[in-house]
Amino acid sequence: MGNKTLIITGANGNVGSYLASRFLQRGRKLILIVHKNKQRIEDLEATNPQTVRVLAADLSKLERVKQKFDQIIEQTGWQPTELIHTSTARSHDFQALVNTDEHLWQRILMVNIMGTYNILKTVLPYFKQKKYGRIVLFGSNVSRIGLPRGTAYSASKAAISNLCRSVAVEEATDKIIINTISPGPIKIDESHFSESYRKFREEYYKEKLKEIPLKRCATFEDIFGLCRFLISEENSYITGEEFFVTGGKL
Repeated sequence: MGNKTLIITGANGNVGSYLASRFLQRGRKLILIVHKNKQRIEDLEATNPQTVRVLAADLSKLERVKQKFDQIIEQTGWQPTELIHTSTARSHDFQALVNTDEHLWQRILMVNIMGTYNILKTVLPYFKQKKYGRIVLFGSNVSRIGLPRGTAYSASKAAISNLCRSVAVEEATDKIIINTISPGPIKIDESHFSESYRKFREEYYKEKLKEIPLKRCATFEDIFGLCRFLISEENSYITGEEFFVTGGKL
């Protein structure tokens, strides 16, 4: 299918911005969804005005997301064919559940679960119209191993992987394929994180790397390779699955 348009959420993040750059090189038109900041993709937008559009929106607000997305489609005439949903809210208080702030807990669920619902609610009608679509959601290895001091994040990622399984069945007759990639630790730029979150990641990764047979974090390229296949026309049968990218850790 020619003239493919790929939507990437969380496009200003480490993974999202890398995927945007790589898929642009492969000839995709891109709709890049960010919350507020876009410094990692400013060059892509500036140098590719005919093939890149940036949409700034809070994914927890369905009507606003849908309105802005529909406007881009009307303006460009592009036909959405693929979605990679990387946007996520992480735990911020690093407390056991009994000590967590209920409002923060709810906010993480709202962004991660309702954000996933809202982007699917927005793009699926376009896919159904053409009876074609490829979707990759991003979960996490914590959906099967848990995350002490990160219960909201862990719960939300488990919900996403199960949402994927349900949507795969619902949309199979329209040839819409959806899968989840659930990575373990990924080597990323941590400079924008708070000192407390960097410390949390440092301690967490130090322990988790001991458990990984390949003795390293996943790279962006590891993630890209799997994404590339899952949203390709070559993948015509694998749907509703959760792929754990964990360097051999079961």
